[in-house]
Amino acid sequence: MRLAEELFVSENISDLGTVIYALKKTIPLPRLYCILFIFKKNRYEIISSWQLCKGRFPQTESIVVGVANGRRETYELMAYILEEAVKEQKDLANPETWIEGIK
Repeated sequence: MRLAEELFVSENISDLGTVIYALKKTIPLPRLYCILFIFKKNRYEIISSWQLCKGRFPQTESIVVGVANGRRETYELMAYILEEAVKEQKDLANPETWIEGIK
């Protein structure tokens, strides 16, 4: 499982170490959702850790850029990521230039 160098984490994640360990060992956690960047499609996907760990997306073609506890928090985190990119005047069509560790 690939994780971005600078992982976006929602406020409601209390134990990030456990989350990272579970993702690297492909252990699904209840209510954990991940924001993936899919290289082939050049877009983001929001999926549960269960879907991710059970192989819905090939791990070599995607990278986890954010994690949150619950679907609503995940959407809020995705909005935050985009707001920060706009505020810093980054190229939204090319996330490889503004999210560290994607390449």
